[in-house]
Amino acid sequence: MTVHSDRTKSGKTKLDRLSKRAITHKDTVFNNLGHIIDEELLKQAYHQLTGRKAVGIDGVNKEAYGERLEENITTLVRRIHAGSYRPKPARVTEIPKEDGSTRPLVISCFEDKLVQSAVNMILTQIYEPIFLPCSYGFRPGQGCHDALRALSKHAYPCWEGAVVEIDIRKYFNTIPHEELKKILRKKISDERFLRLIDKLATAPIVEKGKTTANEIGCPQGSILSPILANVYLHEVIDEWFHTIKQTYFKGKAEEVRYADDMVFVFEKHWEAQRFFEVLPKRLKKYGLEMHMDKSNLIRSGQNVARREHRAGRKLPTYKFLGFTVYWGKARDGKWWRMKVTSRRDRFTAKLKGLRGFLRKQLNTSDTMGILKLVTSVIKGWLNYHGVSDNERRANQFIQLCRQIIRKWVNRRGRKRPMNWENFNKLMEKVNIPKTWKTTSLFKSLPNMA
Repeated sequence: MTVHSDRTKSGKTKLDRLSKRAITHKDTVFNNLGHIIDEELLKQAYHQLTGRKAVGIDGVNKEAYGERLEENITTLVRRIHAGSYRPKPARVTEIPKEDGSTRPLVISCFEDKLVQSAVNMILTQIYEPIFLPCSYGFRPGQGCHDALRALSKHAYPCWEGAVVEIDIRKYFNTIPHEELKKILRKKISDERFLRLIDKLATAPIVEKGKTTANEIGCPQGSILSPILANVYLHEVIDEWFHTIKQTYFKGKAEEVRYADDMVFVFEKHWEAQRFFEVLPKRLKKYGLEMHMDKSNLIRSGQNVARREHRAGRKLPTYKFLGFTVYWGKARDGKWWRMKVTSRRDRFTAKLKGLRGFLRKQLNTSDTMGILKLVTSVIKGWLNYHGVSDNERRANQFIQLCRQIIRKWVNRRGRKRPMNWENFNKLMEKVNIPKTWKTTSLFKSLPNMA
């Protein structure tokens, strides 16, 4: 069924109607979507965008664009509807990763961010109702902790099971545009709107002073890339896995995916083995490559963990969402369950980054401003990593951060070192915690009594 939008309605109203239609009629193919992008919708996008983001090559930030907001948005809408809108080249910056490599992020011009945001709103309304519960990344009301809870829930009943950990090599940067457009056309028949998506996805990039066309991939840093990446893996992985587990698997099999970070839990090891052999072929069919060095098939489950423990061995661990996942004894010492701890490499890298940042601030006069900034970083790390079974690592992080800060304070030209009493008063003033109470991730587990 093809649905045409009503041109007489405002963008916000049309967006609401689009959402209702997508929810009640999941087989709908949508047309005339471009007219949802009007002045009201772009103003909404404008107010949602933060002004603290890095600016693109034109040097225009949110404040500057807003000085002539009405005129700018009216002109932009006209260009979009006429098909004359062209995104400006996006600047590429390299962000360091924990393993020493870098991740390229694109920084688009502010006006292009507005268009990306508006298109993202429309695509979210279309695809959210059909995304499967196994997908947690970049979705409203879902987060990393929800994915960890789901993984624990799925892993617990599989006493003699296996886990498949999957890594797709440079996923965002290798999504084929033609295959992506084929998938989008299954839900969208508006060719003008599809051309707009194509313009945004293929916008030129500027790297090391050289401008090149973006012929493959959805660049990280673009507002539009997360939803497009989810749409692609929804077709390539989620729906396919949902179908084959109902058709071919005899035992329990579940998927937990956060963007391109995914884990599959199997009740039967031989079914996990078969899946692990077939998946690279499935990915290759859609222009993707499984990173074999970072993908693993691991035995998992209570009975397996207990047996390995008696033999003096440990079950292999695997990585998921910045955590190392392993099997350990429950508090009563009788049962085994899935546990998590912060990845050692990322833990070390965070502390190294803190040292490096403070080293550059030795001559600053704004001590309190720097400490408040550091406090927000520390609490951000703790809010993410301060979860069940990771209390020791979280409190270790706090103590090491406090030591790093104290060393920095005493290196800033002080004649006498600050004693611990005065230092603790300073920490209280900037609200750096002494300890951290972890958040439970496993309330949904069955009663193990």
